[in-house]
Amino acid sequence: MGLFDHHLEQIRAFLGTRTGQSPEMVFTAAPDPDWPSGGNSNLVLSADTAVELGSPKTAATSFLLWTDRPAAVDHGKIHLIGPDIFRETRPLTPFGKAVLVEVSGFDETNSYDRWREMELAKYDVSLAGYMMRAVSQYQREWSRISRKAVADGFSLALLGGSLIRELRKKPYVRGVEIVFVTSTEADVLALKTIGDGVAEITGAMNKMVEEMDFDCSSCEFKPVCDDVSELRSMRKAMKEKTKTSG
Repeated sequence: MGLFDHHLEQIRAFLGTRTGQSPEMVFTAAPDPDWPSGGNSNLVLSADTAVELGSPKTAATSFLLWTDRPAAVDHGKIHLIGPDIFRETRPLTPFGKAVLVEVSGFDETNSYDRWREMELAKYDVSLAGYMMRAVSQYQREWSRISRKAVADGFSLALLGGSLIRELRKKPYVRGVEIVFVTSTEADVLALKTIGDGVAEITGAMNKMVEEMDFDCSSCEFKPVCDDVSELRSMRKAMKEKTKTSG
């Protein structure tokens, strides 16, 4: 089983439990979303804001995971549990986002760098009237959407399609599927429990690379690495590289 295959199964189960309970829509992302670019200074002021997604005053989660299993990701599919932006009546909307990516050529030497590249793709999404206000280390994403954008029909299908387009520019990305949740705080928190498991693995990866600390006995991520063979392989490869370069 791959690094995140268990979490991918959890997301499938999450979607299954929400069927018939919360409004759910499924879209197919357009290959070239029809919306003007936000340019280099796409600022949405508080007075111009119609909807805030994932504000610190409400529940939020945002995470990305990958798999190399063929057909494990339904490319171009966007799931939405809850109201879309142009139907939203709450100025502060709970927001969950899970990005599922099918990749190729990942191994213990390049997984971290490629994960960081995929994570940064969200900053390349430029849509008029949409501003990502903050992204925290706690896997939250806080953004604003302007009144004009909402009036013009801004949607999460548009946002998801734009992110899919950016990710597909990476030569190792074969497909992208996205889950958005705007229904209730409870639904967002249910998705967050899956994201917390993803964060344990990416946190262990980050510590290995950023701190180059291979003393497992004192590491808070030891239980995670003990359970995930891919992390142990990554640690071994990095340790060998440090020896040869030293």
